[in-house]
Amino acid sequence: MRKLILITGLLALSACGFHLKGNQPYDHLPYKNWRVEGGELQQSLENALRLADGVPVDASHAQAAISITHLSAEKNVLTITRAASINEYLLVLRITAQASRNGAPLGEPMEIMIRRPMRYADNEILGKKEDEAMIWQDMRQDAAQQIVRRLAFLKAQ
Repeated sequence: MRKLILITGLLALSACGFHLKGNQPYDHLPYKNWRVEGGELQQSLENALRLADGVPVDASHAQAAISITHLSAEKNVLTITRAASINEYLLVLRITAQASRNGAPLGEPMEIMIRRPMRYADNEILGKKEDEAMIWQDMRQDAAQQIVRRLAFLKAQ
């Protein structure tokens, strides 16, 4: 009986279209060959494009381009304790990206904002720099994936 319930649950979950994050390719991109001008997001954008069956190429072979026009990273105090020491930070990554073809913009600029809380304790200072760097890297990868997902909704001309 348990097996039947488990199998039914798994079939129902797969029938609804559920997929684990990062395991399913995106819908078809409007163009296959993309020039990437990503700055700090260069590597993350190229990896996300490859997962979406796109190919990052140089300018001479590109059908379209994606460029990061604005990137800002902020670290704000989120909560403090009664003793006035910092308990949590809020990391905020804001990105504006624009897709273009032959110099003409494709659609509106894409604005992405990713926020993540980061716990902080004065007695755990040694590992916090590495922890913060990992969170920032994860946020950049998430932003790159969001940009590529939005590229899939552009219309090919």
